[in-house]
Amino acid sequence: MNLKSTLLSSAVLLALTGCGSSNDDSPITPTDPQKSTFSLGVSDAPVTGLKAVNVVFDSITLRSQGGEDFSFETREASDSTEAEMVNLLDYTGDDIFSLLEGEDVPAGEYAWIRADVINGDINNLTETSHVVYEDDSTAPLIVKRKGNDGIGEIQLDGFTLNQTDNTFVLEFDLKKSLVAPQSGNEIVLKPRGVRLENLAESQDIEGTVSESLYANCETDNIEVAAEDGSFGHAVYLYNSDVEQPLDNYEVTEGETPVDAPLATANVVLNNETSQYEFELAFITPGDYQLGYTCNAHIDDAELQDEAFTLYQVQPVTVVTGEDTEVTFDIAQ
Repeated sequence: MNLKSTLLSSAVLLALTGCGSSNDDSPITPTDPQKSTFSLGVSDAPVTGLKAVNVVFDSITLRSQGGEDFSFETREASDSTEAEMVNLLDYTGDDIFSLLEGEDVPAGEYAWIRADVINGDINNLTETSHVVYEDDSTAPLIVKRKGNDGIGEIQLDGFTLNQTDNTFVLEFDLKKSLVAPQSGNEIVLKPRGVRLENLAESQDIEGTVSESLYANCETDNIEVAAEDGSFGHAVYLYNSDVEQPLDNYEVTEGETPVDAPLATANVVLNNETSQYEFELAFITPGDYQLGYTCNAHIDDAELQDEAFTLYQVQPVTVVTGEDTEVTFDIAQ
């Protein structure tokens, strides 16, 4: 079910209980010219090898440029004492899970938004963040921060709330943000793979990869096939001025290199249409490059992989008010 449209309708979604804090003693009323409402959902671009990526959201905090904080607890609709657990893999593409709906906050410029996450605890995975592998084994999922109190922070800087209803989404690109454990069994979720997008100012890129191009990519890249002979088919989005697009990698903690992808999406077989399809959701209008690869399975989120290649690259322009259609075919 596509929840993008229903997120915009408060008549359909349950509003989660929240409380705001501010240094301003005067209440925000519907007649206040500075009033706006804030709604927030989560969605993801998935990663292979996992059946579930369960993130437990404890609260959302917005800080205004003036230093005022507005905090809202995120709680299960069925139990107001339980923090909201969301399996990100249930909300891919432009499907959205609503964390907050129609919260009153002042309009204006904001310094940052922060999601507090309850980190995975091996002794209590049912109520803390964790992943489930395809063989049904589990591992704690953590977001690192200073201190060690069981809470992780996903903080994103700089956004504007207009004097209207504002609907945003936290888009988790799991290919960029999930890091396999170096020791122990904890999976790390890095905030660098999370984007904050305003639904009113973003569009989708959708498209297909022809069966012949899909097959040719595997044939021409047989030397990098996985041990079981499989491949990772995906599309990678880059700025239009990147001369040599590369895979996901990291040089400086928390920053995406200019030649690394801005967003990714898996190419999957639609059994109803018998076509290989992809969808990149919540993309800001502008000029981009879109690359297709079957090497995504060798893409380490932290390291540049020299064997990684893009099989075909196309220029793409995203315009306001309409989604973009892209076809990758052997004739191009």
